[in-house]
Amino acid sequence: MDITHGTSREHPVVHHVSVTQPLFWLRQGLNDLRKAPADAMFYGAAFVLMGYLLISYFDSAPQFVLTLSTLFLLGGPFLAIGLVDLARQHEAVRAPQRVSLWHSMTAWKANLPGFTLFAALLAVLVFGWFRISLLLFALFYDTAALPSLDELLANALLPENMTFLLAYFGVGFLFAATVFALSVVAIPMLLDKEVDTVTAMVNSLQAVYKNLLTMTVWAVMIVALTAVGFATYFIGLIVIMPVLGLASWHAYRAMISYES
Repeated sequence: MDITHGTSREHPVVHHVSVTQPLFWLRQGLNDLRKAPADAMFYGAAFVLMGYLLISYFDSAPQFVLTLSTLFLLGGPFLAIGLVDLARQHEAVRAPQRVSLWHSMTAWKANLPGFTLFAALLAVLVFGWFRISLLLFALFYDTAALPSLDELLANALLPENMTFLLAYFGVGFLFAATVFALSVVAIPMLLDKEVDTVTAMVNSLQAVYKNLLTMTVWAVMIVALTAVGFATYFIGLIVIMPVLGLASWHAYRAMISYES
């Protein structure tokens, strides 16, 4: 399958979109899922597997479980590159053609320098969050007698734990908001055009700034749906993550156009 990769000579233009658009993006993502359910749910199954490995491997270490769970939100945009490419293929192909799972798995090669630098920057942010989160556990708990994950969740709302929760999720929010603002447009743009990482991230920040309320709604929907997936013991992620990944392409298309 040959899908044209746009050139960097095209100038990106950021558009304002309605606050109701995130619901439309979700519907478009769901429609894409229906067109190629096996391909999209392949990625969803990968997220489910990651969840099970997370729980089974770190069952006795809640500081790692909570931290790595947050990494779903930090690393999700990058891990969804294949899903973004599937949505891009849906837009380009015409019957009787169909999307290619293999193409989506290797789509990052189209802009290897851009994705490599973005991955490096994301890794720095993820590592920073990982270290700070472990530091917060060390500050608020006796590391020699950490509670189990079940105990931690059961006692989460006790008054003596509120300071820890506010600090932990407050810092986590800052990291997640930063990654979201840098990547919401950057990942699809790097896939779609021959642009450098800095250009993609700058346009992503501009899109978030120009559509702050809409992007806030979109971010809340992503977090809420991901939480539903976690609440179903990860099973729900097999559908939720593909829909969110596919929808992210439509969010990009709604906010960014190009002029020669």
